[in-house]
Amino acid sequence: MQIRRILTFFFGLAVAVSAVAQPAPTFKFADVKAKGASETDSYTVNDSGVIAGDYLDKSGVQHGMILAGTKLTSFDGPAGSSAIAAYGINNSNVVVGWYLDSNGVPTSFAYSNGTFTPVTYPKATGTEANGINDNGWIVGAYFDKNGVEHGFYWDTKKYHAINVKGAVTTIAWDVNNSNTISLYTVDSSGLPVDGFLLNGKKFTNVDVPSYTENALHAISNNGDLDYTVFDSSSNRHGVLYEASSKTWTVFDDPKGVNSTRADGINVKLEMVGRYSPASGTPANAGFKVTTKP
Repeated sequence: MQIRRILTFFFGLAVAVSAVAQPAPTFKFADVKAKGASETDSYTVNDSGVIAGDYLDKSGVQHGMILAGTKLTSFDGPAGSSAIAAYGINNSNVVVGWYLDSNGVPTSFAYSNGTFTPVTYPKATGTEANGINDNGWIVGAYFDKNGVEHGFYWDTKKYHAINVKGAVTTIAWDVNNSNTISLYTVDSSGLPVDGFLLNGKKFTNVDVPSYTENALHAISNNGDLDYTVFDSSSNRHGVLYEASSKTWTVFDDPKGVNSTRADGINVKLEMVGRYSPASGTPANAGFKVTTKP
């Protein structure tokens, strides 16, 4: 398993303060697999370690998933829908996600205790909900009538569009309990470009040093981040940003082949995501990684 530690340096007006070099953290990987699944995708994890995402059953049918230890809660969209998945979960085990309706339109929801609540950006032709916090804020992306994708957040009262100036596409992925939103931009070829944090109306660029293709995914309630980045050979790697030390660590699941994608993170620095097995079967496999300083 390859791990690379990147230190950041901050400069004041007359005083330069550098981050103190620290050993790279130790990562312990474990596969995430729903019982009876042929493939499991783990996208998000809350502070209690409950994981959400989706899985394929033995017949290849995809179901939404909430996994608390070995206890699986499975859920499905309405008749005729497909590709359902949960992308965000809060500490009350409320998940948000989306499915494709019978016409192939992305349709978002919040799900809790067997009940679905629609999440629909006004006048959008499709909505994709990706994250939820304990305050009930929901973030994601929507498509306008011209097919252009924009980020959004819902503050429990009103929907707000999120657009990074100059970006082709903006996608909001997560929101923590400080209502700080993590998001990234996408270019015309569909590849991620820059990661940003949004606080109120202020955007802060938070790209991983030395990488030009950054998909900033989750933000913990401590301000830690995880990313998926692409290298110059288009290989994917996971990245952990630790807010306490202001450092990035690039990592790969040892079972993956240049294909690690980090999607969710909690306050314990537990992360979940996916990798592609060398055998090609299944196409994706979920993982959970435990981090120690």
